[in-house]
Amino acid sequence: MDKKTAKNLNRRLLANFMDGVSDFAEAPAHLKADIFFDEALFEREKTSLYLNAPQPIAFSAEIPDPNSFLAVEVLNIPILLVRNKKGVLKAFINACTHRGGKLADGDGYKNLFTCSFHGWSFDPDGNVVSRPQEACFHFDTSDNRSDFALTELPVSETCGVVVIGLKKDIGVEPADAGYESLASELQNYNLKTYKALERKEFDVAANWKLINDLSLESYHFPVLHRDTVAQILAETSIFDAYDRCSRWAFPWMSIGRLNEIEEKDWPEKIEGSCTYTLFPGVMLILNASGAQMIRAEPGERPNHTRISYIGLAHPETDEAEARSGYEFGGKVFEEEDLVAAIQCQKGLEASRKNLILGTNEALLQFWHRIWAQSTKLND
Repeated sequence: MDKKTAKNLNRRLLANFMDGVSDFAEAPAHLKADIFFDEALFEREKTSLYLNAPQPIAFSAEIPDPNSFLAVEVLNIPILLVRNKKGVLKAFINACTHRGGKLADGDGYKNLFTCSFHGWSFDPDGNVVSRPQEACFHFDTSDNRSDFALTELPVSETCGVVVIGLKKDIGVEPADAGYESLASELQNYNLKTYKALERKEFDVAANWKLINDLSLESYHFPVLHRDTVAQILAETSIFDAYDRCSRWAFPWMSIGRLNEIEEKDWPEKIEGSCTYTLFPGVMLILNASGAQMIRAEPGERPNHTRISYIGLAHPETDEAEARSGYEFGGKVFEEEDLVAAIQCQKGLEASRKNLILGTNEALLQFWHRIWAQSTKLND
């Protein structure tokens, strides 16, 4: 984030903090309860918002160097991210082209990816380089090795965020993914220079939208997080909504000190925490010590979600401090937010009563409109 943007956001954060308010919507909005458990809608969302749309799935810093790799799953599709010898990021289906065996798990460094089923090996560019009993796989007419290259997928890392397409014809640049309005701001963070800390995975018995909703309003801070987050962050948030992305920020409880300082002497960074949400609902949480990503995707049924929680350390911050922030956020997310989401899912399925989103839940209103419109457009 550049100095001018940080100062503008700090000005708005301070004003809201002093007035004890957040940025509000013009009116409350209604949601149908069945959007969290309707089977047909769930399948349409998986197709429209995930399978047929670009997906932010990782940070570039998780695949930092030539020959580094990261194996993940996206909607049950095994994905292999690899940085080749020239440092170019590649994305492949993590499946041997002989019989579909997996080539890698976790993360690390490899010059070759060897299938544990029959021992076929591939280089970081996806080319098959060795096959036991090689002579058994040649046709009489030609050498068909090129036909057995790994299945490559579209991939981009423009802002230090890895975006892939699960189909070959899906665009993956910021304009395609709907966050072009914030691309230059995200690039200013230089996320590629951060250090990867850890990646945690959760399976949660709640709809994916309920999980995302947790990170799109601060109304719950004083109650659900009264002994944790609310001790350090105020609920008086600001937000900006764009095409298919948003920026949401809330201040440290100490932001009032800026009221006693001339603006020319204000810090060059935001006096709080900033969350960027990228379509279809991936949270990038950025603060002075590092960055986190929360990615929630539909699981096997409407009340099942798979979540990735990823942490990075800022290059100028002590790694122990960054890890402490990552672990604090993860503990709150797991023990408070996710518990609330599971309870809400059970309650909505039992009562079937429609919901109301208040004017103080403006960002929730925005994202539910985006999800509904995108699902209808792609039916």
